[in-house]
Amino acid sequence: MSDERKVVTPFQTIDGLDVVSGTDEVLTGLVGDLLADVGVSMLVGKPKSGKSSFARQLAVSVAEGRDFLGKEVKTGNVLYLSLEGPKHVVRNHFRALGLTQTRGKVTLVHEHMPAQGELGLEKLKLTLDRVKDVKLLVVDPIGKLLRLANSDDYDQVQPAVELLEKLAKQYTLQLLFLTHGKKKQTDDAGDSPIGSTAFRGGTDCNIFLRKQGQRRIISTEQRWGAPIEDETFLDYDRERQEMSLGKKVEDEVEEKQEARSAKTLERIERDLLSTLTFLSMTPEGRENGPTQSQLLEPIQGKKILKLQVLNRLVEDERITAHQDGNALRYRFPVNQESEKAA
Repeated sequence: MSDERKVVTPFQTIDGLDVVSGTDEVLTGLVGDLLADVGVSMLVGKPKSGKSSFARQLAVSVAEGRDFLGKEVKTGNVLYLSLEGPKHVVRNHFRALGLTQTRGKVTLVHEHMPAQGELGLEKLKLTLDRVKDVKLLVVDPIGKLLRLANSDDYDQVQPAVELLEKLAKQYTLQLLFLTHGKKKQTDDAGDSPIGSTAFRGGTDCNIFLRKQGQRRIISTEQRWGAPIEDETFLDYDRERQEMSLGKKVEDEVEEKQEARSAKTLERIERDLLSTLTFLSMTPEGRENGPTQSQLLEPIQGKKILKLQVLNRLVEDERITAHQDGNALRYRFPVNQESEKAA
């Protein structure tokens, strides 16, 4: 037998000065600055975190040319591989979202995938050849298409993601695949996908969803566009079954803290005025007014907050303060005391 060897050629090289002086490639977005026209993106979250609902809304937004999460969307055809869950759930959601197909078309695949991932990808290519002009391809979930023996194995995941990238470029589309997140939540949302880090590293955009009570929270990391780096609530319209960007989680936490602080200060103010009224009825209180310690001691709360409220009441002339030796005493203004006496 002859020793036949495959001819190996050098890598194609580009001169550094050509790189520097070259014209930048202009990238445009299928969905504003979230998803590029061409690329591979991952949507990850724990089961029942809203991934499929998110993806279906995105699909209808592209088909109908509607804004998605407040971002402008290009109209186009969509191929949606819905590989788990009943078909009637998809139908009912598309209906609630108002899919008309008067502009773009949504084509649904809802069937059991082949046991071999290579065969599944070949069937997907044949489908894309038939459907034509697809701008968005959704695979929900990716595991049932790729059929990887071990999704934790980097050496298996990396070439699989490269195949997805090649497919997206070949058909000039945005490929969004869904995958489940780990049970244990970490500080880094990027650690949440089940499987190898090659999933995270091989994509252009990663969208992370998580639940807090009954609410959903979104964040993203992107090679292109403007990432949603600060976790943001997704508001949900139950009637229309649509999600929209809400407040940043941090902003809402601060607002709640401010509201609690305001209520605490209001309560301290009420208690101070009530205590001053009561102590002003005692012989000592009627003659000189209670001391600061006598006034503050019965009030619950941090001393710094009680002093803050007390000083504000003095500044607003709602009560008066006067020095009595080493003690600082407080009384209501004379006109208020006269009204109380009357």
